Amino acid sequence: MAFLFLALLCVSQATKFHEGTHILKPIQFHQKLRLCNAYPGKEVFHVERDGVMLTAKDSLKYKECGDANLTEPLAPGDHLNFHADGLPMGTFTIDSLPQYNAMLYVVVQRRDATDAVSFQSHIFASARNAQIAVMDSYVGRDKAALLLANSTGAWEGTVLPFGTAFGLANGSYQVVLSDGSAGSLRRPLQVVDGESYLVLRTGAEGEQDADQDLLIYPTTGPSWAERSAAFEARGFLALALVAGAWLAQ
Repeated sequence: MAFLFLALLCVSQATKFHEGTHILKPIQFHQKLRLCNAYPGKEVFHVERDGVMLTAKDSLKYKECGDANLTEPLAPGDHLNFHADGLPMGTFTIDSLPQYNAMLYVVVQRRDATDAVSFQSHIFASARNAQIAVMDSYVGRDKAALLLANSTGAWEGTVLPFGTAFGLANGSYQVVLSDGSAGSLRRPLQVVDGESYLVLRTGAEGEQDADQDLLIYPTTGPSWAERSAAFEARGFLALALVAGAWLAQ
């Protein structure tokens, strides 16, 4: 009888143990947020969600990006409130999120010639290879083409249309912003597997200190920037001719 009582007690305890244990748990996806300021001017943007600051105290200045300080995971319906110099400037609402690990970029920019803001965004799925999104926040009439050159500055036929995203092999490149003249602007791009990059044309026509420029994030190391300077003049004329023909299409 004692043996039977002990057996029943063990079964009872085992049943309670299984009832209190959840074998199937919901999958928690790792989703990061990067914020970029492409709004020409001296305004410093701060971003908050539900009263919690997502940016550092001195961020975000014009042509700066940074990873948001997320204390809680992103969720559909989140409101990202952008403030400049203590004044509300606009709100970006996250309508939905994918069911996988991802990186979300949100860019605040000028809507037009007024002071109103607008937003662009792109979400990257986590991948082994590097990925690049190409955006245009420039306000004005000037046209330009983005070209991808190799580490020596030689163009091999790759055009980067605005509003596109693509994968890119690990290595060193140069991104060229060309308006068809010999005065093209170029920036180094060091690509590392698994990273998500933003290539963004910035600026506003007629705005002080807001000429056309290129913002690339994350940025490259100084060693590559110094090495790239050695090729600064090489290939400018050839790239200008190519860009001029492409813009004329």
